[in-house]
Amino acid sequence: MSRRKTITVTVKCFSSARELLARDEFQMDIPEGSTIEVVEQEVRKLSSQLTNMPFMLALNMEYPAEGTLVKEGDELAIIPPVSGG
Repeated sequence: MSRRKTITVTVKCFSSARELLARDEFQMDIPEGSTIEVVEQEVRKLSSQLTNMPFMLALNMEYPAEGTLVKEGDELAIIPPVSGG
């Protein structure tokens, strides 16, 4: 029986995501070959409050195209909506 290989990425938390998760950043293990959408689903599982909260995931300081593969050592950032005035 083979185990699916995982990779480790760094996830940075900003604004309300930092408050909800009570941390600035953390390491996350995800299945190798995961897309940005799979990572978003995994991030949303971290807190019931993140489940429906709108946010974008940046990948290596850019907004990735749909279906982008996430690789070992990548840096992701949870970017909630920004309001100002």
